[in-house]
Amino acid sequence: MKLLEHTTTWAKGDIYQGKVMLCVGALFLIAVIMILRSNHELLKGTLIPFSLAIVMLLGYGGFLTFTRNGHITQVESVYNESKMKAIEQEYAKAKKDHEAYSKLKPVWALLIVIALGLFFLFKTDYLKGLALGFIGLFFIALVIDTNLHYRLQPYFELLNSFS
Repeated sequence: MKLLEHTTTWAKGDIYQGKVMLCVGALFLIAVIMILRSNHELLKGTLIPFSLAIVMLLGYGGFLTFTRNGHITQVESVYNESKMKAIEQEYAKAKKDHEAYSKLKPVWALLIVIALGLFFLFKTDYLKGLALGFIGLFFIALVIDTNLHYRLQPYFELLNSFS
């Protein structure tokens, strides 16, 4: 039963983060609409990265929000059939996610540094805005992955102790 409690806690955390991502994505959508109406070149440069951020926030936030309840139900049904099978499946999934989050954090940080370097190399306001937008995009991705990884770690350690 301990597995189901921890799975539910982890999934509800992901659902909450998905809802927050959807709200932030909606705010970014409002910001993009306002930027479209402005005449400032620096802000116009941020449109492409902000649009990508909106797709990421709304897409992945929606995925988390709408699929994690089904995940709880699936784990519960497998757990009722075979406890070890449920633990093995969850461990494999958590291990894959743990490895992905561990590998992506340095990538996002490196991309932030590269975009920051490009900001200082670019001369026009539009390109500087583009670089600033990518800094924001990569920072958002870093924050999302860090939060997901932080919440996954106790669950992964619990599954590791079962194995």
